[in-house]
Amino acid sequence: MHVEKHIPGYPLSDFIRHMVYVNGSLPVPYIKELPEGCLNLVIELNENCVDTVYPENIIGKKIDIKNAWFTGIHKQAITYRNNPDSTIISIRFTPGGFYSLTGIPLTAIDYVGIEAELVLGCSFKHLYQQLINAALVSDRFTLIENFFLKYLINGTIDNSLVMFLQSNINKPVDWLVYKSGYSQKHLIHLLKKHTGFSPKYLKRISRFHQVINDIQRYKKQIDWFMVMHKHDFYDQAHLIKDFTHFSGISPTEYLKSQLTLEVNQLVPDMILQPPDNK
Repeated sequence: MHVEKHIPGYPLSDFIRHMVYVNGSLPVPYIKELPEGCLNLVIELNENCVDTVYPENIIGKKIDIKNAWFTGIHKQAITYRNNPDSTIISIRFTPGGFYSLTGIPLTAIDYVGIEAELVLGCSFKHLYQQLINAALVSDRFTLIENFFLKYLINGTIDNSLVMFLQSNINKPVDWLVYKSGYSQKHLIHLLKKHTGFSPKYLKRISRFHQVINDIQRYKKQIDWFMVMHKHDFYDQAHLIKDFTHFSGISPTEYLKSQLTLEVNQLVPDMILQPPDNK
C-alpha cells in the first residue's frame, strides 16, 4: 500500500484540511468510514473501477459509484467493499469549509455517494481527466489545489466563525451563542448550512472522536473506567451505546481493529478490518 498525505498552503488550508493518496489495498473484505462532521471528496483514479458503498452500514443495501463522489454527510459509519484495483485521492474539507469556499450548501449533497460532477459541474469533469492523465501524485495535488483556488478568487463566504464554533463545539451552547453574537436559532441554522449538523450532534461526534483518540493513545493498556468518566458518559452502557451508534461496533471491537492492523494509524477515521469479517 502506497500512501501520501498533502496539506495545502494558505489560504486553501482554511477550507481543505488535507488530501490523501492511496494506491493498493490490504487483504480485507470491507472498510468502514467513520463520521467526523467534515465533508470528503473521494476521487477514484482508476476510471474503470466501480466502488461499492453501503450507506446505512448494512451489507446488502448498496450503492455502486464511479469516478468521484462525496461522503461525510453521514451521521453514522458507512461501509466500503475493499477494491484491490482502487487508487484514490480523498480530499477532507475543514468543518464548513466546502460551503464557505464554493458557496454550495450542504443541502445540495443530500445522499452518501452523490457524484461530484452533479455538485461541481462540468468543470470537475475536466479536472478529472487531468488527474487521470497526470504522471505524478504531486501534480495531482497541484491540479486539485488550482481547481479550488478558482472558487477562492471568485469570492467566498468567510468561514472564520464556523471554524471558531467547531473548535469550541464542546463548550455549552449558551457560551457559543454569547461568543458568536447570534441568537441560538441563527447559530443552529448557520452550523447546519455549513456542516449539515446541529451543534448537539457535532458535540456528540466530537466526543466520539475524543474516545477514539484515547483508544489509539492507550490501546496497549486502556482504562475504560477512565475513558467513561473523562468524557462524561453516565455509565459503561452509555459509552457503548453512543460509540456503537457512530461506528456500528463496540469500543472493544474497535480496539481489536486497532491492535490487529497497525496500518489503521495511517487513517484514524477508517476501520480497515471490521472485527466481524462480514
